[in-house]
Amino acid sequence: MKKMMHSANPKISILMPSFNQARYLEAAISSILAQDYPNKELIVIDGGSTDGSLEIIKRHQSDLAYSVSEPDRGQAHALNKGLTHATGDIIGWLNSDDRYLPGAFSRVVQAFLENPDAVAVHGDRIMIDRDGYVSGWTVLPAFDPATTGFNVCSETAFFRKSQGQELRFSENLRFAIDLDFFCRLHRTGRFVKLPSYLGAFRCHSDNKSSTIQDVGRAEIEALWKEIFPATPDGWQKQSPAGKLSMLLRFLRHPFTIALPYSYRRFFLGLRGLETR
Repeated sequence: MKKMMHSANPKISILMPSFNQARYLEAAISSILAQDYPNKELIVIDGGSTDGSLEIIKRHQSDLAYSVSEPDRGQAHALNKGLTHATGDIIGWLNSDDRYLPGAFSRVVQAFLENPDAVAVHGDRIMIDRDGYVSGWTVLPAFDPATTGFNVCSETAFFRKSQGQELRFSENLRFAIDLDFFCRLHRTGRFVKLPSYLGAFRCHSDNKSSTIQDVGRAEIEALWKEIFPATPDGWQKQSPAGKLSMLLRFLRHPFTIALPYSYRRFFLGLRGLETR
């Protein structure tokens, strides 16, 4: 029996692992503090940064439920450390180079309240470049390991604390921490997929998707076969959105997607200022 949420405003705890991400950290923290949802807390686990991150964390100290800066054993270890300090009913995980979009928390809480049997809620993401300009967007179906491959974006995913504490994050992984955690979580109960843009994933040359792709591929393939042995090649499945679906999302979200993307693609591009 899953724990029911009786409060109309259950607390959301956000875990933010960070290491030498001063360039993006302020934007990440601000995207949480600016949420219009009142009952939230932010837990920052810094791995001993030397790039100015500590000054940013100290500047926001009064807004943080907990923070620490010390060497750790990697991202999963940082997340597990943060999880022990989380007091909320709902947990979110935001990497310090990503952002939440306005209104995300309210949408997520409403989904949990309407689906008391759900163990997790996730949504769609936009992609942003190193300077924060919108560079793309997704149109994702609900996560179904048999048909979709892995499509749970960590900056859009929230889960019940009770479930997360039972599973923990696998500290032996370098890349596929999110796939491992959310796939194991999926085996415990129902996921709810919202047709809403909840987070922004930052694409830049220093993130793990760019620097350790080979490690990531090996971890993903091995984990998928272990967790879903009935569909051992499911990790390779893709759920590409058709051009019409992409266009409709573009038109339906003028302020989230259409105008910011057009500004980056055309206004900056024509002037040779478009970031890569």
